[in-house]
Amino acid sequence: MTKNILRLLVVILTFNSCASILNSSTTEVKLYAPIDTQVVYNNDTTVVSNAYVKITAQRSKDSLRVRVVKDAIVNDFAFKRKISGLFYLNLPYTYGLGFLVDLTNPKRFTYRKTINIKMDSMSNSFFISEEKLVPFKRNDFFLYTSPLMAIDAFSQPMLSLGGEYFFKDDVSISAEAGLKYTERLRSNSAVDLVEDRSHSFRMELKWYNIASLTGNGRINEYVGLEARFLRHQFTDDINYTISDGDIFYARNEDFIVQKKVNVFNIKYGLNFPIGKRLYFDLYTGFGIRYKTIKNPNRYYDPAKHRNYDDEDGFLFWPNTNNLEEEGKQKLFNFSLGFKFGVKL
Repeated sequence: MTKNILRLLVVILTFNSCASILNSSTTEVKLYAPIDTQVVYNNDTTVVSNAYVKITAQRSKDSLRVRVVKDAIVNDFAFKRKISGLFYLNLPYTYGLGFLVDLTNPKRFTYRKTINIKMDSMSNSFFISEEKLVPFKRNDFFLYTSPLMAIDAFSQPMLSLGGEYFFKDDVSISAEAGLKYTERLRSNSAVDLVEDRSHSFRMELKWYNIASLTGNGRINEYVGLEARFLRHQFTDDINYTISDGDIFYARNEDFIVQKKVNVFNIKYGLNFPIGKRLYFDLYTGFGIRYKTIKNPNRYYDPAKHRNYDDEDGFLFWPNTNNLEEEGKQKLFNFSLGFKFGVKL
């Protein structure tokens, strides 16, 4: 009986260990080096013919060791192993139990994904370069869009288009505009009291490659200062009850919403190529959100009337978006999103 319980426990732990299940026994490393350089790994030799070679490295607690050879120049390199990010998923996913299995499995290890090796003609030797493989230079220009704005279910979906111009190496300024292209979701108003309008504008200043937190030569990391301005005007409705002594009656009211939002953020982002011209920009940041809401014709008073829209909704999607507090508010803002860009 005890043996069966132990076996069951081992099976449960094994199937709840993130790195052991999700990582393969090998990982792919791209090594960039001068053309015709020979790269020797595990007694196999590969010649660089197209900027880089792919090494299928065996995951291990040991360093990744390679030899680089060109003409009469020979150098040996050792790259320390790292802990795979999947290993840390055991904390939220298995409450740490998966660590017990992963700590005994070399699949918890990985190596840097890109290695950039260059030749020093003065000393006739190879060295590891931390330069970006696809750096951003002065006069580079990107055309980009933010897909999440087009499917914004909590506000007004918009189509966006922007440009990013590098007026110095690794320093850019960008601007983006968004315009309403479809009806606002969850709108039930019977009449249009005002013209339905929405637009946004974003400006941003970015400094690239001040530091490298990822250690990946293909990723251009940046710190940015962002200012966003959103304007919305639309007709919404609300259902509530009015009491007159002992008499209660229901009312559905259409009212005007005028919303002005100004956001100022500090951002950190990762910009890396997908193919030759397409780029993916993943970012996060925080800052301050200034919001002003006006309802110039609204009769509903939350101090006097009972809003029974509060009782509707589904799970985390309450039906109270039309009850944003009137007046001016200063709020903490957190941003997380991505953009697609094309280098022209």
